[in-house]
Amino acid sequence: MSVHDRRSFPRAAAAWPATVESGDGRVSSGEVVNLSLSGMKVRSDTEAPVDSIVTVRVTLPGDAGRLEMVGTVVRRDRDSIGVAFLKMSDSPAGRVTPFVSRADMRRRFPRVPVSLPISVEGGSAGTAHGHTVDLSASGGRVTTDQRLVEGDVVVIELPPRSGLERLRLPALVWESYGGGAVLVFTNLAPKEFTRLQEYVANCQPRGSRPSTV
Repeated sequence: MSVHDRRSFPRAAAAWPATVESGDGRVSSGEVVNLSLSGMKVRSDTEAPVDSIVTVRVTLPGDAGRLEMVGTVVRRDRDSIGVAFLKMSDSPAGRVTPFVSRADMRRRFPRVPVSLPISVEGGSAGTAHGHTVDLSASGGRVTTDQRLVEGDVVVIELPPRSGLERLRLPALVWESYGGGAVLVFTNLAPKEFTRLQEYVANCQPRGSRPSTV
């Protein structure tokens, strides 16, 4: 996970039992050390190399059950790996979000209420069309003509704005409900993130303040 990603998605400490399955089917036990909305650090003796795909299965606290996540190994050190999420199962918004500071996320990335025509590509249901409900530098709420699938990695296209080109951004479907979804932008390069911040600022009506609710 890049320094930029760590700044964008505050991490929460954890100590949850986990297993790491590498692409060749080898399974290693481990423990989640910390996590954010974009990835996690797992202490494990897995030999999965950087840039490989792994499946992490986590036992959540209390009676929250288990969670399965597919991700890319983006960093290794002596006894742990950093994993950037590609896909999550079992309603990630309702199960992981309580352990990550949403209040901190709202303070860092205020939302701007704005309706913009969008397309969402790459999901399980194919290309969906719709509109934004609100937008921030971390994600946004959207309405779509097709139901999006939680855990899918998609690309959302935002239209050109005055003086700004269109944006095509990778995102994770964090929560899905009838007629809409919550998307979280993932693994944005620094230049993309700067462009997104400028875009969100351009959507903000003059003299008003973005919502943090």
